[in-house]
Amino acid sequence: MLVRLSLLAAFVACAAPPYDGDGSGAGGGGKADETARFVEVDSTHTTATFRSYIGEALDLLAADSRQLAQLTLESIRDGRVKIDELSDLTCEDFIRVGRDLPDLHIEPSDYEDLTPRSDLTAAISEELAGYMWSNRIYVSRGQEPVRLAATLIHEVNHVINRSEVGYYDDLPTSAFLHEYRAFYAESLVDPAEWEGTNLVDYVVENYELDRSRIPAAILASPLTPRMLPDDAGWAERKPLADVEDVPEACR
Repeated sequence: MLVRLSLLAAFVACAAPPYDGDGSGAGGGGKADETARFVEVDSTHTTATFRSYIGEALDLLAADSRQLAQLTLESIRDGRVKIDELSDLTCEDFIRVGRDLPDLHIEPSDYEDLTPRSDLTAAISEELAGYMWSNRIYVSRGQEPVRLAATLIHEVNHVINRSEVGYYDDLPTSAFLHEYRAFYAESLVDPAEWEGTNLVDYVVENYELDRSRIPAAILASPLTPRMLPDDAGWAERKPLADVEDVPEACR
């Protein structure tokens, strides 16, 4: 089920229906099998089940010979992006998510309740399939492997374009461009999800953007660089140079 998001809920992929698998399929079985395939935001909270869950999506990307899939996989494998589940949000990112999802009424003090099986994590996961800040990507549990692969494509696209900054350059046009590009990228690996959907209309309506303030020429031709997380893109991106704003509650 697609979830209607506020404009502030930037850099997210819409929540997906739950997947009943436990991550023990195509991705193989166990922590050792997956440990070299991606870097977690918080490796102290890793589990074999989560790593196999991500592994299934990585297997689908590996089987896709297209440049977008291969460069995304390479970016993940090389640690240029870090991946974790929503219950492992950093304190700073948790507060950002709270701001982006005002209807959940999340307070900074709720951070101690963010555990894998908590009601708080479940509530956030119903709203978000993916979230990014800097080069940190968080995903919800329970996505079908192809949807998770698409979510990773979406979020890596946000990272390579530094969406947490560029999103707000020229609202609503900048938000439209960043989201359209990310959804277009994910539609290439999961076309069935978006079959029959006008992505321009979807982004404008789902993110509650004022269409009248977006230039007609951009609505007609919205696809802008950078689509590929290639070496040139990473040379410009430099995530380690990102300046982190650490809220008082996280110090």
